[in-house]
Amino acid sequence: MVTNVIAIRVDDNTLNLIEKMIKYKLVGNKADALRWIMQNGIKNAKKAIEAKEKNQAIINEWKKRGSPDLPQDLSEISIKDRD
Repeated sequence: MVTNVIAIRVDDNTLNLIEKMIKYKLVGNKADALRWIMQNGIKNAKKAIEAKEKNQAIINEWKKRGSPDLPQDLSEISIKDRD
């Protein structure tokens, strides 16, 4: 694929969103982040970041307090939920 390079200026909110997309490994670099935003929209980018931030908050909580106790019959519960 042939690509062209252009330079653009973005506001602080967009730059913050781009940096978070890179931080949470949704994209590899700024160019990929902008391409993703152009293809999927800024609202979808914000939703993806919010989901990653919620997941990260849960992980951080588990790191502090330990992982939650899971029921002994979790396999049976999972099988029943699929039926």
